[in-house]
Amino acid sequence: MVPWSAAVHRGGYRRVVAVTSAQSGKTDSMLDVIGARLDQRPAPILYVGPTKEFLTDQFEPRLMALLDEADTLANKVIRGRRMKKTLKHVAGVRVRLAHAGSSTALKSDPAALALIDEYDEMMANVNGQGDVLGLVEARGETYADFVTAITSTPARGLVEIEPDEASGLEFWARSAADDLESPIWKLWQEGTRHHWAWPCRHCHEYFIPRFQQLRWPERATPAQAKQAATLECPRCGGQHSDDDKPWMNARGTMVAPGQRVELRGDVPHVTGAPAESSTLSMWTSGLCSPFVNWGQRAETYLTALGSGDHDRIQTAMNAGFGECYAMTASGDVPDWQEIMQRRQPYRPGDVPAGGLRLVMGVDVQKFSLVYVIRAFGARGTSWLIDSGQLYGPTEDDDVWSALADLMLTPVGGMQIEKVFVDSGFRPDKPELGNEHKVYEFCRRYSWLCAPTKGRDVQSPPYKVSKIEVKPDGKKALYSIDLVTLSSDFFKSLVMSRIRTPADQPGAFHVHEAVSEDYCKQLTSEARVVVEGKPVWVKRSRNNHFLDCEALCAAIGYAFNVQRIPEGIERLAPTSPCRPVAGLPDPPPSPPPNPIPGGGGPLMRDRFARIGARLNR
Repeated sequence: MVPWSAAVHRGGYRRVVAVTSAQSGKTDSMLDVIGARLDQRPAPILYVGPTKEFLTDQFEPRLMALLDEADTLANKVIRGRRMKKTLKHVAGVRVRLAHAGSSTALKSDPAALALIDEYDEMMANVNGQGDVLGLVEARGETYADFVTAITSTPARGLVEIEPDEASGLEFWARSAADDLESPIWKLWQEGTRHHWAWPCRHCHEYFIPRFQQLRWPERATPAQAKQAATLECPRCGGQHSDDDKPWMNARGTMVAPGQRVELRGDVPHVTGAPAESSTLSMWTSGLCSPFVNWGQRAETYLTALGSGDHDRIQTAMNAGFGECYAMTASGDVPDWQEIMQRRQPYRPGDVPAGGLRLVMGVDVQKFSLVYVIRAFGARGTSWLIDSGQLYGPTEDDDVWSALADLMLTPVGGMQIEKVFVDSGFRPDKPELGNEHKVYEFCRRYSWLCAPTKGRDVQSPPYKVSKIEVKPDGKKALYSIDLVTLSSDFFKSLVMSRIRTPADQPGAFHVHEAVSEDYCKQLTSEARVVVEGKPVWVKRSRNNHFLDCEALCAAIGYAFNVQRIPEGIERLAPTSPCRPVAGLPDPPPSPPPNPIPGGGGPLMRDRFARIGARLNR
């Protein structure tokens, strides 16, 4: 908090924002700033707390203790009738204490310095008069050097990490406003985005400490984690104990994206300049707090995690680590590296011999169509054949023509048998396109395509119904088959397939050139249970390929691919294909089928023997 306090007192920025954990000295730092300003450059001050009770029971007694204990301030306080709980006169200026529920107090006095404590606990609109920050900053318009100092622990939000190639540091990335519920985090990312960085005791390279670097023994109980918790350097893997924290904090410094830092002797040296902004913003991990050790942080988190109570888990993440909580801590989702490990030695566009039925899932965005093509084989085993994105406004016809070309073109000599196109609009996806374009396209290719809508939970998980739709709201109605799907069922099915061992029936395979982005999108959501109901929450913003794979899984479910007998393969691969690990070698190719028209990818005599079973 020292850099934040110094920046507030020094001035130069319109706002100075600090985000950190609970019990990290935020309120004490505000008292220091108030005392320094009253002593050195007296000017009206406005302090805003979250509630009236907090002001009168906690902050006001601490403010009076400061004024009484500071020799240079004690004699400057006007006491008696003019002194009130929420108004002090010191050195000839007013110190107003207001709370976030009173618009009158927030608008009553001008101020040269305003301090807002625990911003995330304040209401978005105070009695219909506007937000707290707007009301407070209006009080400083008459002071050229006006500063608003804001602190808080964060609340909920979807926040990701982005590495900086120049410095090697990992910073919090900017998130879309729709992904953030935390007001303080929104303010923080509008500013310079400084992070508190530490040097490693082993390699002396700087890194930014956060929850993901906290380590404890696998399957440790909370009590065991308390005794054994360490912090790992993301650069060299070196382990640190709590005894190293004072050394690291003494050499710590604030670093923003665009800056580099190195340790010269015992002094951090920062080069480069942060982004231009009128807001100086700083984030510090709760792991840096000198008041709470890492073992206590680990114990609190694991205890909350074991309870299954998301409110307790959120408190552990927000208050303990100063990080946003996205409800995924206890989520059921694999790591994206697990999908990378499913790579098989075949190229994009090739269909391995075990692939018998080709399907396609399409996710509709406002300016693109995202697609996945997957082949299913015996017992539901499947292979990623292709994935990608067709760019163009989905209000226009060009991108839909490109989709038609793609789905009608044979892949590896096989034809796509079914295409599901997501037409469901969700409030968390305002970038989705017009569903009427989806209906119009699916009507044109009704023998191949079907529009879908997802439901969080639905029984049975797959339903088909006739609906009457208008292509543009004016033309005559027409009927179309709409498939409604249980999002929970089919996303869970995808996850279960990913976790199926590669040599077991039902395994989920990807080609050798699969991208990291595809793998990360498949793990972009986590399944959690809230009040007895399954909920899929985002871990990262892009989840289009996961939606496409869920659509492919739904088609496979409709095709009953899990009932295809083991050992069934195409007798002659229709494209050059190397052996696929975990599958038996194909049998020798038999002589050509003498039955007219009986050749093709699947030999008629072989297929006839299993046709009845497949139909059942």
